[in-house]
Amino acid sequence: MKFSDNLVATSTYFKLLAESIPHLVWTADPSGYTDYFNQRWYNYTGQVDSTGWEWQKAIHEDDLPRCLVRWKSAVDSGEGYETEYRIRRHDGVYRWHIGRALPVKNEEGEIVKWFGTCTDVHNQKTLLEERESFAAAITHDLKSPLVGSNLILEVLISEKIGKLNEKQADLISQILASNKKILSLLQSLLDFYREDQNLQILTIESLDLGTLVLDCVGDMQMQAESRNIKLILNSPSDPCTVSIDGLAIRRVLQNLLDNAIKFTSHGGEVRINLSSNAHYFKLVVEDFGAGIEPEVQSNLFQPFTQGATGRRFTLGSGLGLYLCRQIVEAHQGSISCESELGVGSKFTVLLPCSKAPA
Repeated sequence: MKFSDNLVATSTYFKLLAESIPHLVWTADPSGYTDYFNQRWYNYTGQVDSTGWEWQKAIHEDDLPRCLVRWKSAVDSGEGYETEYRIRRHDGVYRWHIGRALPVKNEEGEIVKWFGTCTDVHNQKTLLEERESFAAAITHDLKSPLVGSNLILEVLISEKIGKLNEKQADLISQILASNKKILSLLQSLLDFYREDQNLQILTIESLDLGTLVLDCVGDMQMQAESRNIKLILNSPSDPCTVSIDGLAIRRVLQNLLDNAIKFTSHGGEVRINLSSNAHYFKLVVEDFGAGIEPEVQSNLFQPFTQGATGRRFTLGSGLGLYLCRQIVEAHQGSISCESELGVGSKFTVLLPCSKAPA
């Protein structure tokens, strides 16, 4: 049996299955042009014909740019597609769904069809957001008494209301230092919850990635110079136009540069390299510092991961790289690390260079 015959048989079986499962199901041709939606999709959305690009009218306007960027990236790269967006129900109510799609390839490895689903996750997402809002509120409330306590301790240590002996001053200084560490952690947790919520609504726009990287390196120059560290940038002279949330990607680069500078010895250097191919832009931040322990590297992009004392990532809350991964993956990209103790670390960010279809 020829591959084309197999594909017809598979498509027929798929459509029979698609009409019987409790999901919104669709297919698309190799270019990403949708050519089929199951009846459940039409019953849910109330649309008459969603093929082509008509399905876009059912997607929430805040989610559509991100949805299109990721879909175009998947079509161009031939990799699986997954993203979250809100779909308008026939009564006008929007509910969160996870959209997923996988390609079917022929014997030559060419994509001949995309098979996709949309799964309602609105209830789970709402519960998660409520839990995170509660945790953020508790974190915020915990800050207030600590701030008040620190003000009192600072008055005591200043000796404005009485002289302290050496032991008393030392104990108060230790308490004050501990409180400041707790405040720093609480602030990081607040940033974590805020950033996690912000990732739900990315502001996608067409930007020159080269200019963004150049500006970001310039912003970090003073911090590097304070440690006599050179920032060496290598980027293409031609524009690197990409569809991204500029503020979010800037935060990723700032975090990577901050870590690289922080853990590079005085007088060292940090290299930043931007390049591209037909599918993605590649941004590399490389330092020649202490390196990262092998046992830490496997969990490096998980929340609250830190290195051993005296090594990398002993400062801060351990949330920075986790947020970097969240931001990059929200752009349908990837972030990875190569590191060797005593040699240094190299962080690589890949961002799809395709634009969303008009």
